Amino acid sequence: MEFEFLVNKVKHKISLEKKEGRFYLRHQGQSFEADIQAISPNEFSLLAGGHSYIVYVAEDKDKKYISIRNELFIIQKPGEEVRGIDRGEDRLQKEKPVVTAPMPGKVIKICVAENEAVRKNQTLAIVEAMKMENELKSPIEGVVKKIFVAAGDLVDSEKPLLELASHP
Repeated sequence: MEFEFLVNKVKHKISLEKKEGRFYLRHQGQSFEADIQAISPNEFSLLAGGHSYIVYVAEDKDKKYISIRNELFIIQKPGEEVRGIDRGEDRLQKEKPVVTAPMPGKVIKICVAENEAVRKNQTLAIVEAMKMENELKSPIEGVVKKIFVAAGDLVDSEKPLLELASHP
């Protein structure tokens, strides 16, 4: 079977074959053999090229987020909207100072309060996704205008977590 998809906005084409419980992949003229075992619905053991990896997978609408060795990959079908990871900077540039999670996850901690002054790169919140804690930092120096979530809330990558306002 052949598949075409985007990995971090770059198009890739692979062929995949499964024989006797092992996977055989062909990508850019190279062949790979891999053994993949499910540990849980979102956690897999991958043995490839003589190396063992733990792989975490999360889904959000048209994307899959895959974490291998603390490196994040965003997988989606070509032709679908490419949103990428939004840590607030993209929306800020569109005059919407809203901070969102980088991927679906759980809010571990809100580190600021409404009407609190914040400096650029200050940690605003911590979101756990795929067993990794992601510190969401302020893209601007300003004020926390509104907090939309609380610790323990489950969020997706489009849900606004906090709204900021620039200093007047």
